Amino acid sequence: MRIAHVVGTRTPANIQETERHVVYLAGAQRARGMDAAVVTSKHGLLFNLGEEDGIPAFVVDDLLPNGEAVPGSGISAQGIVAMLKDLSPEIIHCHDLSMTQAVVTAASIIGVPCVVTLQEGEAGRLIHEIIAAKRAGRKFTITIITASKREFEVLQEDGMAGIDFHYVPYGTRTRCAAHQQELGTSCSPNLVTASNLEFVKGIDLAILAMVELRRRRGPDCPVLNIYGAGDPGENLLEKVFGDLSEYLIEMAKVLRLYDVVKFHGIQADILDKCPSSDVLIVPSRLETGPLVVLEAMSRGMPIVACNVGQVAEMLPDRRYGRIVPVNSITALADAVNSMLTDIASGQFDPDLLVERHQSQYSIEKMADRIATVYQSAMVAG
Repeated sequence: MRIAHVVGTRTPANIQETERHVVYLAGAQRARGMDAAVVTSKHGLLFNLGEEDGIPAFVVDDLLPNGEAVPGSGISAQGIVAMLKDLSPEIIHCHDLSMTQAVVTAASIIGVPCVVTLQEGEAGRLIHEIIAAKRAGRKFTITIITASKREFEVLQEDGMAGIDFHYVPYGTRTRCAAHQQELGTSCSPNLVTASNLEFVKGIDLAILAMVELRRRRGPDCPVLNIYGAGDPGENLLEKVFGDLSEYLIEMAKVLRLYDVVKFHGIQADILDKCPSSDVLIVPSRLETGPLVVLEAMSRGMPIVACNVGQVAEMLPDRRYGRIVPVNSITALADAVNSMLTDIASGQFDPDLLVERHQSQYSIEKMADRIATVYQSAMVAG
């Protein structure tokens, strides 16, 4: 089967969660003998990672919001039509809602079924666009995937006639056991965040929680290792509020946390370099997956996360991690302290996380589920 994955490159020097998801999926499909390729809007890290993993990657400049646009979308379809004709896919899989109208139109022009994966919070917007398109008399066939069970239920309740909806949780690669054993564990676990340093990621909350943790634990307070850099984004709001690097560094200095808060910049595959006993902290205010939780699960890493995206589905009870309300500094500090206590007393079992990942969230499980969606889309087309 020939598959064309379409996703935008937001920041060429970094890779977003959606883009990483596409690399994982395309790689798993190629390992199964499928001919999967990636089409994106810019050269950058996504393009490079695709090529490193043996995934053909192509850039279509007019996927950006310029040129002769598809009515109502603000995005040109001419280049994507030409590229898709050259690739001759049997399935087109779009992972970027901002490009959906252009990609669906292109798929209709060349007569290929189109699958669209929605990110968190996009269901309402897509329903609005579908209703508007139907009222305008446009004819199209589209199959929808959502990684959120909550949004899947909303889509079902709306009962959009002629639209095929599927729930497919995210999946990630599983780290090999030999590497995990070689890396080992640490007697004194530290804390890790791995994300862009932007407002929605809540790194400021993690830093403020360290004030309380140091008060409680004194010299036994763990170090918070912050991996990532600012992402100024492309629109005005993101440019003004997106990159909080300098603000966060100054916050740690003012709070005199220089001994327990360390900034390390961007490092690829950072969880591969951390002891599996380190605790992943996800203090985000808004997320889709997040994939980093699944990556930590596959390594048996303890996890403390805010209740965003599908975290509550990923970590259904305290055996798997701690989930706290968004924007609660005290709750975050309490949860981290509780997790550290469990680790020290031997009450945390990393094997439970690994087993849950392998049974529910492996890349192989996700590829199986999406293959079923593709078959459904091809029958409907």
